[in-house]
Amino acid sequence: MIDTNLNHFELFSLPVSFQVEDAVLDQEYKKLQAEVHPDRFVDADDRTRLQALQQTSMVNDAYETLKSPLKRSAYLLKLHDIDAEEHNQAHLQEEFLLQQLEMREALETLIESDDVEGLEAMRNSVNKEKTGTLELFESHFLRKDFTAAKSNYNQLQFLFKLLDEIDKAEEKLLDY
Repeated sequence: MIDTNLNHFELFSLPVSFQVEDAVLDQEYKKLQAEVHPDRFVDADDRTRLQALQQTSMVNDAYETLKSPLKRSAYLLKLHDIDAEEHNQAHLQEEFLLQQLEMREALETLIESDDVEGLEAMRNSVNKEKTGTLELFESHFLRKDFTAAKSNYNQLQFLFKLLDEIDKAEEKLLDY
């Protein structure tokens, strides 16, 4: 069974870092799943079966957290006692917030005009900004500037949500 006191990185035998090798993460995930999967404990007592279910859930949660750059960012902050989900966004720059409002208005305009090419161009632009913000997060995190890293994380929340909205809008337009 797995030591439940391990952090997600330790669980997967990875260094605590923003950069995660997907192949290693996937390999360790499969290994851990094989070790704790409830099907292995069908004939065990109730306590052991429950423990297997809990550990499978823990492994799945840890995997999903480390696989996603956004969730991984929040988790890294959490490991340093920073509440990434605190909703005080006063530290976000007004320019960034105004840009987000403008981008959402532009998204609505693209949707209303059925502009699939415009959505793709917007996705490319937001992806470029997301990549730059991920790099900034990592840089600030490595320098232990957790205030700036948290600000980057909050910006990433906006960008990931906008990308999701673009995907949904494009899906809706292509279905017609």
